[in-house]
Amino acid sequence: MKRKRKHIPCEQRLAAALICLLPQAERDYLRRTDWPASRVIALFTFDHIHLHAWGGRDDWKNLDPRRRGPELKAKDSADTSRVAKAVRLAEHWQSFTRALTKGKKPPRRKSRWPTRPFGGRAQ
Repeated sequence: MKRKRKHIPCEQRLAAALICLLPQAERDYLRRTDWPASRVIALFTFDHIHLHAWGGRDDWKNLDPRRRGPELKAKDSADTSRVAKAVRLAEHWQSFTRALTKGKKPPRRKSRWPTRPFGGRAQ
């Protein structure tokens, strides 16, 4: 009688899936040197395709496993600066959009030209 197959833990399945993203030579080396699943998983990070700050969800459909390294670090800093700029622009235009939604005129910008008296010479 055959024995039942044991349950394969989720961590082992994740490591097996992630290792397929590596080049063949590196994959063979990690298998040959018997790396634990936790160290294989630590080589990767899950990156949001649609940024979380802009409403991107934490579903599997919006996550992209990326190899940790300088390319990912550069992408993360670029994403952070894009989100920060969007927040700054939103704050800048907040008073304008708030006034429009209440039915009032938007606030006037201060003129860069100084005021001067108009009118002709006294006669």
